[in-house]
Amino acid sequence: MEIPGYKIQQQVGQGGMATVYLALQESLNRSVVLKILDINGPTANETLIERFLSEGRIVASLNHPNIITIFDIGIAGHSLYISMEYIDGGDLKMRMELPITPDTALDYLAKIGSGLDAAHKMGVVHRDIKPANIMFRDENTPLITDFGISKQIDGVDHDLTSTGLFLGSPNYVSPEQADGIEIDGRTDIYSLGCLFYEMLTGEKPYASTTVYDVIIKHKQAPVPVLEKELAEFQPLLNKMMAKDRDKRFKDAAEMVQAIEELQNARNATTTGTDFDVTGGGIVTNKSTQTLNILLVLLVAAGGILGTLQYAGSKMNDTAPRIENVPISADIPDTIIPPVIDDSVPAISTNIAEAPVKMSGDVVQALHWLGKKSLQDYRLTSPPEDNAYYYYTKLLKADPGDRIAAAGLLNIADRYAYLAERSIIENNYSKAQAYIAIGLKFNPNHTTLIKLIKLNADIGKKSFMEKLKDLFGG
Repeated sequence: MEIPGYKIQQQVGQGGMATVYLALQESLNRSVVLKILDINGPTANETLIERFLSEGRIVASLNHPNIITIFDIGIAGHSLYISMEYIDGGDLKMRMELPITPDTALDYLAKIGSGLDAAHKMGVVHRDIKPANIMFRDENTPLITDFGISKQIDGVDHDLTSTGLFLGSPNYVSPEQADGIEIDGRTDIYSLGCLFYEMLTGEKPYASTTVYDVIIKHKQAPVPVLEKELAEFQPLLNKMMAKDRDKRFKDAAEMVQAIEELQNARNATTTGTDFDVTGGGIVTNKSTQTLNILLVLLVAAGGILGTLQYAGSKMNDTAPRIENVPISADIPDTIIPPVIDDSVPAISTNIAEAPVKMSGDVVQALHWLGKKSLQDYRLTSPPEDNAYYYYTKLLKADPGDRIAAAGLLNIADRYAYLAERSIIENNYSKAQAYIAIGLKFNPNHTTLIKLIKLNADIGKKSFMEKLKDLFGG
């Protein structure tokens, strides 16, 4: 496939409407994302083509720091394409794999709400606000993406196709959207309220075994009640998720104002609570003191800096839940590069194959894939789609590739993090497996080495008895 002015480097996604590629815009030498629809493809039809073009026109008309930027839209041969901003900060779905603090949730909410306000003022309703459609340009800048089913407000709007296919995400659908009646910006406010609940609790507001039941609950069930530790956010949630849209915020601007007032009130007072990064939600000062004592014992047992870093919430790297990361890896012991520092001119590896020549575009694509695999914690699996695979391919082509060598060392960092999580969850055998894999990538990894002793010490009965005494067990 060829798009004039662009070099396609790698397919990065496949959706219901189109295929998504990482590409290089040659005129500006910048990385972009190309969303391409084959107008002669088996799934293409007049409605789909119009929806695809509508997305490009709608987003291009919006200029806001929390809405993804569209660079170009056009046609090449039998393909329609949209060229848009390339971002690699992951999405909100990925970030919610680990707990999000209430203050962070409010920050995201205000910024997403501001973007929606800009869209709504242009007469655009997104209609599919969900975690996967909130991407991040950097650590603190959420972007609203995928306006593929957005619509200019023009009267009655049906979210069920003639075949009954639901357009939108049932877990975040507003009551009026489910009924297929006229919608306005308040439908996005409801969906954002569902997302807010999920950020606070880690759970979707309504659960069921069928899509139909979930939709019925959105129409009829009361707004879910937050636990008492989160009660201060209930009025905001109630206003966002009111079944009667006339009882919601009248517009996104009013909602953002309410969020900012709540933020200011929280900043002006001391709540006396902290957030537990281990996944337990809000904890009291007493619980925090107990956690601090536990950390002191952990340090005494192993002298581990990594645990202190973990407890200090510095591991915000959107890791998936531990059970999703394999505890075995088919990797040799002879691929380990030395620790990188500025005095090392080139990183050597023990890869026996002769160097394989690669074009600059392929190298750039592999660097991106390696980085993305690290972010997604695809460290050594699945086969031929993991960080180890991509970085070793790069090192075969260029043993002096410092980015690839650093990537292999970063794999060791990830396994150290997973080992720490496993220890805190009392899963010592899994921690031992993660430590062993991590040391294959960096035998000199300080944290992993200290974790060996910590993992052994913390599993001893006498040590655990001390912890039980501290917790009153």
